[in-house]
Amino acid sequence: MGPRQPRPHRGRTDRQQRRTVLIVTNGRQTEKMYLDHIKQQVIRRDVSVKTQFINGDPLTLIKELKRPRADLSAYREVWIVVDQDGQDCSKFLRDCRSLSTRTRKVHGVISVPCFEVWLNAHYGPVRNYQNQADAQYHYRELTGLSARQEKLVPRDFPWAEAQAAAQRCFLPSDGLPGLDTQPSRSATTMPHLLHSLRLVDLKN
Repeated sequence: MGPRQPRPHRGRTDRQQRRTVLIVTNGRQTEKMYLDHIKQQVIRRDVSVKTQFINGDPLTLIKELKRPRADLSAYREVWIVVDQDGQDCSKFLRDCRSLSTRTRKVHGVISVPCFEVWLNAHYGPVRNYQNQADAQYHYRELTGLSARQEKLVPRDFPWAEAQAAAQRCFLPSDGLPGLDTQPSRSATTMPHLLHSLRLVDLKN
């Protein structure tokens, strides 16, 4: 009889095996409401998702996440969800890359001109919005929300349309923007985040 083979090591904890994901946004209401719902959809035992709101512009978010108290070492992936809102976000994307390490990837998710582009895509193809107000007006048209309610996600929001939204959250002539890029026109890179969480498929 040959030597006994060592048994597979079973000492790894669930935390070590689990893919830990932090999603940060500066959207106090709309984005946070949407992302909290998405977190509840991730029911895989090997993925743990936390959402966090930080007040301020995109560069302020980077500054806060660089502070020791942020302790990003606990996460394998960090996704920072912001609006373009007429600003050049190239420095923001560079700073996201600077936060990445060998064991942690930090991604910037940008919606042009704002997060409503992604929400609108759940209802149908997005338009070539001229500015944030234009996209928000279309959101109110689609949802029936009043101007006072436009920061809310309605109760009958079509959550099940996320896969379709991933195919219509950009202008057909442009295609889906790449990961960690700033779209040139009405579009969002949100599908890459949901793809990472295995909530949408980008292969088609």
